[in-house]
Amino acid sequence: MKRLLFALTLTFSALMLNAQDPDFHIYLCFGQSNMEGNARIEQQDREGVSDRFRMMAAVDNKEMGRVKGEWYTAVPPLCRPGTGLTPADYFGRTLVENLPENVKVGVINVAIGGCHIETFLPDSIANYVEKRAPFWMKGMLAAYDNDPYARLVEVARLAQKDGVIKGILVHQGESNTGDPRWPYQLKTVYDNLIRDLNLQGEVVPLLVGEVVNSDRGGVCAYHNEVIARVPQVIPQAHVISSSGCTNAFDLLHFDAAGYRELGRRYARVMLQLLGCNPPVPEAMYSTDFNSRIVHPDGRVTFNYNAPEIEAEKVELVGQFMNGPMPMVRNSVGIWSATVRPPKADIYPYNFVVDGVPVQDPHNTDIFPNENFKASLLEMPDPEALYTVNDVPHGKVHHCTYKSDVLGMDRPVLVYTPADYDKGNRKYPVFYLVSGTTDTEETWFKVGKVNVILDNLIAQGKAVPMIVVMPYGNMMMGTPRPWTMAAAEMYGVFEREMTECIMPYVEKNFRTKTGAANRAIAGFSRGGGQSLFTAYSNFDKFGWLASYSAYLTPQVMDHYFPTLKSDITSLKLMWLGVGSSDFLYNDVVRHLEYFDANGISYEKMITEGGHTWMNARTYLAETLQKFFK
Repeated sequence: MKRLLFALTLTFSALMLNAQDPDFHIYLCFGQSNMEGNARIEQQDREGVSDRFRMMAAVDNKEMGRVKGEWYTAVPPLCRPGTGLTPADYFGRTLVENLPENVKVGVINVAIGGCHIETFLPDSIANYVEKRAPFWMKGMLAAYDNDPYARLVEVARLAQKDGVIKGILVHQGESNTGDPRWPYQLKTVYDNLIRDLNLQGEVVPLLVGEVVNSDRGGVCAYHNEVIARVPQVIPQAHVISSSGCTNAFDLLHFDAAGYRELGRRYARVMLQLLGCNPPVPEAMYSTDFNSRIVHPDGRVTFNYNAPEIEAEKVELVGQFMNGPMPMVRNSVGIWSATVRPPKADIYPYNFVVDGVPVQDPHNTDIFPNENFKASLLEMPDPEALYTVNDVPHGKVHHCTYKSDVLGMDRPVLVYTPADYDKGNRKYPVFYLVSGTTDTEETWFKVGKVNVILDNLIAQGKAVPMIVVMPYGNMMMGTPRPWTMAAAEMYGVFEREMTECIMPYVEKNFRTKTGAANRAIAGFSRGGGQSLFTAYSNFDKFGWLASYSAYLTPQVMDHYFPTLKSDITSLKLMWLGVGSSDFLYNDVVRHLEYFDANGISYEKMITEGGHTWMNARTYLAETLQKFFK
């Protein structure tokens, strides 16, 4: 009798062995929402799925006519009814595209959105279902009879009758973010699967995907540091980088494109393990590398990628934050930091690499400056005046004029409004001067005067005008603004303006003349130069504005003793400054001087400091006042 039973057992085993197709490669997939699939399935994901790529249903899906434990062509969804695109989709697609035609690929996907790793630990699942699982998870757990691990083993055993388990894919950890026990809990799950599926002695790779990366602002990205330790705990494990994989607005889930790319990365690693030449991926970071990502909620992720530099420390510095912020290096060498600027605006920023300030090498928007040239972050805001809209656009002319005052050729930028080339009309002129260490391009590239004025003119809020942007450096160093030496430099600029710049502009552009048709304003040093120039030439300028600048009472008393009576010819005397500007108290003293002398003026006190964000605000305000 014993011999008969032994013979029957051998026969059954042989039949089972013969039933297994060694060319049917099976992969088990488990995890939480990113393995379950959070992105909407698009038409491209349903089309062109090879019949060599199969999925075994882990639950019934009446809508698609699927029954638990049966094989189907792997048209998504691969998890449960109502789930989305997963990494498993393009993992399988990529494998069948690159393996011999006699090889089929099958996947089994058991995943529950929001679940902890304990969901796949038999000793923990009962307690988890009863005491820890939130109410919205109950239905998902019930689909697996409240034991997803047991369901995975159940259908995996059915699959083993048809093919050979070649690997295990996991994407989980968001709900265990930062937990140092996680690699060991994952090892328990892996060891249990190897035991319960009789895979001892076989090499079964475990492919572990990273969560949404730090270079995409992932809210759980620091768990990738925990994931990186998994191969030390599980020698068969391989980490799949998520660097650069695009994500949904919640910074927690990938979007459809991100799932596709992540799935391909799982596949490329598996193909290497199978001894196949994986497809050469498109460059992860080439011209498509995004060094600044503005998220829908206003957060911004900054990325620094310089693989040729073995940096020990990288920091982010920007005018949207107080002090430098340490950046985090991911598994492929990208340094990242995510911040929330106070509002949408255009901000200067830079990186500090081992103590050395550097520009963003992947950003062509540069802050024009005589010294260090920071990079510029422009945050999208459809309501902002710096946003380019579908309105008539003016032109910015890069010109060169001869300076007899300084004895050299000098640059100047000139903006002409959209209708300038359409006739012979003459226009009023606004002379706009930038600050210390800035160049003639700063009001154009950082101040966005051309875009702001295009929008205001189109809205009927500003008079069409010519804007002249000179280079304010008089090659006399940088005297402190409270000194008489600064006034002497301002005097040289006054001559430069009236003897060189204005004649050049009025000769080469169609300008209206007379004080009523000329305005002058500037930021910082440019504001001081504008004040001095206008106070010296009330017969030439009728409109005056100062952005974060001042003249001392001593300078005004010395150079302009009749200011009280002369200034009445101005149609506008306007001053703006930020409440935390380092020149705030000096500007206030300038205003107090006016008050003491009965001089009328308009003012704007804003929050913030000595920044180009404030300068743009003051510019937009005064552009709506000039020549009216």
